[in-house]
Amino acid sequence: MSIVLDFFVKTTGTTEMNLSWLGRLPLLDESNCPHHIRSALHIRALRLSCLTNHYAELWCKACDGYIPSSCGGKAIPAIDAFRADSWTIPDDPRLPNDFSTLDFTWCRGHALRTDYARRQALVEIDVLTGMALGLTLDELLTIYRVQFPVMRQYEADTWYDANGRIVFTPSKGLPGVGLPRTAVKNDTAWAIRSPGANRSSIALGWNDIRDLKKGIISRTVTDDTLPGGRIERVIEYHAPFSRPDRKDDYRRAWACLEYRRKRLSK
Repeated sequence: MSIVLDFFVKTTGTTEMNLSWLGRLPLLDESNCPHHIRSALHIRALRLSCLTNHYAELWCKACDGYIPSSCGGKAIPAIDAFRADSWTIPDDPRLPNDFSTLDFTWCRGHALRTDYARRQALVEIDVLTGMALGLTLDELLTIYRVQFPVMRQYEADTWYDANGRIVFTPSKGLPGVGLPRTAVKNDTAWAIRSPGANRSSIALGWNDIRDLKKGIISRTVTDDTLPGGRIERVIEYHAPFSRPDRKDDYRRAWACLEYRRKRLSK
């Protein structure tokens, strides 16, 4: 899940994946990776992956296991390590502050479901992986800057609403997510409710609402992705909107995790 291993794969020039090739990837175990880094990697990967009840058994096994101590001490119950974890950005209302409430039994709320929370988990996985493999912060930033120009281009203009939902992105991998850059004249399914406007059945684009300080943009869509058949859903974007900086987030996460490492080593 990290750009660090993504970079490693790029350098090999491989065109296919098999068990022999996978054996070349670094394995982070108790001999080379501190337990607090492994548990932090595990819970973020689990919360990104375990989106449905099909992952309930995996979730239960992971939480019921133990994280071997890298200091030669007693193994730590995984669930205790998961519950003691937290984000590297404190008090951000767009991030679920619920590590302490995680349970052995999978439930829908254990998975990360907002765009912003999932992005933050990936940012922290990048930093944790870099630390585990002995990289420096500058080396991680260099990998991001030099090897991922398309990702940097998308990140530079991806905006999130107050609830952590992507309201605009130029990413070609996310077609239909958020508003278009400019309004599509015949798409009049949008509505806006704000102190200065209360309109419905209008065409809206990102350029029309990006400076909105307060209000809600919404539209009704038909969702036919679930087994039960088509249903109508209302998608809402809550102002104000913000654009995070991945390089700044790497620096912040690195400083926070380095502080935790030093505190645990005392």
